Amino acid sequence: MLDRVWAQTRILRFNCGHNQVRRLFISANRVRANQFTSRLIFQPSFPRRTIASRRALQDQFDNPNPTSINPAEHCEEIIDDSRLAPNSPNRLISPGPCLFWGTRLVPDEAPRTLKTSFEFPKLTPETGYYLTFLDKVEGLPVKAQYPPQNPMKVSIQILSTPTADTPGTTLILHFNETRYLIGNIAEGTQRNVIQRKVGLIKVGDILLTGNVGWETAGGLLGLILTVADSAASSMQHRQNPSGKQSNMGGKPKSAESTPKPKRNSWMNIHGGKNLTHLLATARRFIFRRGMPLRLNEFTSRKGGRKDWEPSMQDDFVNVWAMVVEPEVTNTSSPKKRTHEEFSGNDEAVRLGEADLQDEDIKTQMRQAVVADMFDSNWRMDALVVKKLSEVALPAAIFVRTEEGKIEKYTGPMPTEGEDVPDVDVLVRNPWPGALVDKLPDATPVTSSVCYLIKTHMQRGKFDPKTAIKLGVKPGPLFRQLTEGNSVTIEDGTVVTPDMVMGASRKGSGFAVVELPTVAYIQTLVNREEWSSEDLMDGVRAIFWILGPGVLEDARIQKFMQEHKGWEHIVSSKDCCTNYLAMESAASAAIKLHNIDPDRFPIPHFSNVLENQTQGSLPYEIARPGLTFDIEPKFLRHDETVVPSFNSESIVEEAKDDLTVSELASKAKAEIVDPEYLSMLEEKQKDIPSKDAEVITLGTGSALPSKYRNVSATLLRVPGYGSYLLDAGENTLGQIKRVFGDETAEVLRDLKAIWISHLHADHHLGTTSIIKAWSQETAKDVKLKNNRLCIISHAGMTEWVREYSQMDDIGIDRVETITVASSKQKFFKYTNNFTEKQQQETGISSIQACSVSHCHGAAAVAITFPNGFKVAYSGDCRPSDDFARIGQGATLLIHEATFDDELRNDAIAKKHSTTGEALMIGRKMNARRILLTHFSQRYQKIPVMDAGDRDQIAIVAFDYMRVKIGDFAKVEKFKPALMKLYEEEIQDMEEEVR
Repeated sequence: MLDRVWAQTRILRFNCGHNQVRRLFISANRVRANQFTSRLIFQPSFPRRTIASRRALQDQFDNPNPTSINPAEHCEEIIDDSRLAPNSPNRLISPGPCLFWGTRLVPDEAPRTLKTSFEFPKLTPETGYYLTFLDKVEGLPVKAQYPPQNPMKVSIQILSTPTADTPGTTLILHFNETRYLIGNIAEGTQRNVIQRKVGLIKVGDILLTGNVGWETAGGLLGLILTVADSAASSMQHRQNPSGKQSNMGGKPKSAESTPKPKRNSWMNIHGGKNLTHLLATARRFIFRRGMPLRLNEFTSRKGGRKDWEPSMQDDFVNVWAMVVEPEVTNTSSPKKRTHEEFSGNDEAVRLGEADLQDEDIKTQMRQAVVADMFDSNWRMDALVVKKLSEVALPAAIFVRTEEGKIEKYTGPMPTEGEDVPDVDVLVRNPWPGALVDKLPDATPVTSSVCYLIKTHMQRGKFDPKTAIKLGVKPGPLFRQLTEGNSVTIEDGTVVTPDMVMGASRKGSGFAVVELPTVAYIQTLVNREEWSSEDLMDGVRAIFWILGPGVLEDARIQKFMQEHKGWEHIVSSKDCCTNYLAMESAASAAIKLHNIDPDRFPIPHFSNVLENQTQGSLPYEIARPGLTFDIEPKFLRHDETVVPSFNSESIVEEAKDDLTVSELASKAKAEIVDPEYLSMLEEKQKDIPSKDAEVITLGTGSALPSKYRNVSATLLRVPGYGSYLLDAGENTLGQIKRVFGDETAEVLRDLKAIWISHLHADHHLGTTSIIKAWSQETAKDVKLKNNRLCIISHAGMTEWVREYSQMDDIGIDRVETITVASSKQKFFKYTNNFTEKQQQETGISSIQACSVSHCHGAAAVAITFPNGFKVAYSGDCRPSDDFARIGQGATLLIHEATFDDELRNDAIAKKHSTTGEALMIGRKMNARRILLTHFSQRYQKIPVMDAGDRDQIAIVAFDYMRVKIGDFAKVEKFKPALMKLYEEEIQDMEEEVR
């Protein structure tokens, strides 16, 4: 509601009425410097009758929106309300110098539109808010309006429950204008969102539950990258919907001119302690400009409760954070925990004053790192002159030729010899994250963050009869009143929304509670929030995220029984099935299984829970897709639940394609023919480890998709061990789908992990693999002292070490081998393992070389004692150095991101085409070639002319298991595979044309 009064004195009055409007949006159109001195300043003020003293007003205001408030050095304190008597109850008072919007204008500058927003303190419903212009603004068309009212439709939906694909539980709170992700952002969340066709572009807040660790937040880094890129792409499209580049500047726009989002927070992420540390560890491989990220850490606080002010609020919800600590060992009567909210002093109860200051400094350092990761002023097109010896790596290095052209520097680096000339070069300053060698130390935390979330007070329904009685004519005036605006009727009377709206009511809400173990139960049930009638008024449901054994605890069951008025929805491995969350990938795998069941297994899953509790339960089991309307009234929607995947129907559907079935049957008959098997045995008699098995866990590029997960290949070499070549996000989940109950055996047999480069799609699954390996081997007395070898560039090994400070992943049993330091851009590495290393890893030697893709990108050749040799490209352009170190490889695994028709794209993005990968295979004289890392759903299946050589190339699919000796058999199925994907291949060819 907006009433303009005392226009000559430049005061606007805003009645909050019963809606408790907290934020106002201000705009001034076509502003010129000569319309006022130099600044336009807005300042809040309040009627004296509502505030006992200026100090009380200042206490209530308490700097509610520090991102838009700055000290006003020349801010006037006297309010221009001189017509009112000094003691008038309507006389306005102010919280003191407080600049809400001050913008300097340049004389003779073209007219500009100025916009801002700010929040008011929460006062009583009848309080009026005033906005005073403290500068010369006569004639300035200033407008103010309320934000949109809470939409009538608000819903909460379950996106995922614990499975191999989606180890975490994720909820999405849906408003028309925005979205909130709540719960776990575990590995697989991003891919699940794609499968469910849930748009992320409107996600403005993420509320992480539990304690911050890889189990709860392992998918956060990848999700942030995806949402950031989607937001940038969407904004660019809005600026240029045709996709055509403007010719006004004579040159196409660079990436630096891509429009940026507004300067306030692009995304807010809330969670427990170490959230900032988690994000800061990713500084070496996450960098986005113009997308400020706001992190909010909730930590425990002891002390008495003064009020129930929300821990966090915005235009749509109020959020109360509940930080739950586990019970202290040997404590007979656990103490109640009090309310927590974000505060720089939350840890004061645990730390001494000196320690607290040190902790604050560490926090500020981490926050500065994260700020630089998402909102720095670094520019890619700014080159500076430096001596070669002064260049801080990683950095792109250029030289200026005699003709004045700028070319990439390809000469030797100072680290490669003593006689390297110290020439002048051009470099971009490293992005800020690369300048931070080490973060402050962090320690694991045990607290678990839970939330109580409620909508704002909901206004009543519009009463048209009352409006007509007051003289308001039906039509546009009705609409203005329902939108919260006052209207002036023909006789000059002002009709406000309060006059025509029904009684308002408090908002509705729900709680999300995560208890990792039974140690958290008593602390949770003792919380004073549950006994606050005002706070719990309107709460309709609790979503429980429970660790093993928690659900069956009598204390949880009792709590649910005592609060029967709430819906209790439980997500836990103890009650949720291991259903197939990625139905599209499973459907593709089943179709492949029908062609060749020996090489293409059906992913392990179960739609039935063994030993499920029978009888009446005080809760219901969470199911993906289950939706509850929160506003305008609480209502459940079972019809939105995702049905269980029906594998039998996919099998029957595949059988209906008679042509594919006939081609597959023909291939099956050929590969079991004795004459063929005898010939194959003869050809392959010199190949070592023919029974070595390659399992392609992820074969996609850049981002996970419905059909392909990101890069990961498992190599199992009998007699030596198992080895991972890259480990993109949710590699552990893919292993569980392929191996099922054999997963523990695979983990126990794991000896080494090679990470080719520090891109998210190649390494974000490493942490969970290390932790699962550590936990599994620790169970066996014979294996508990084993070590896992991580081989990579220094950036990767440093990231693992840095992250392990906040999460016990078993780093003390990890052996790291660094093939190059962070400052080396070009390198060649050879390591002939000692006898002890061979016993521990099963490997006799490793050779690695830098490749053209990104800083630190490397290809590797791994040789085993029996001569079995595997060459792995990672991501790269074709490399002669790689062909050299992989010479004579038994198996070449090479990326083939693009088809040959898209070679220019491959060059621009520093990837390889199918033809280029096969060319490296021929140069290397590799016996078997596996192509992977595809940008499309279905890659073209190449036909390789090997001449007289026994050289076979096949294409990888997710979940594929193939032995070295069976590559020739897979080749027999090419006609069936090509027919299966004939339509998709034709579509791709049309796109290329």
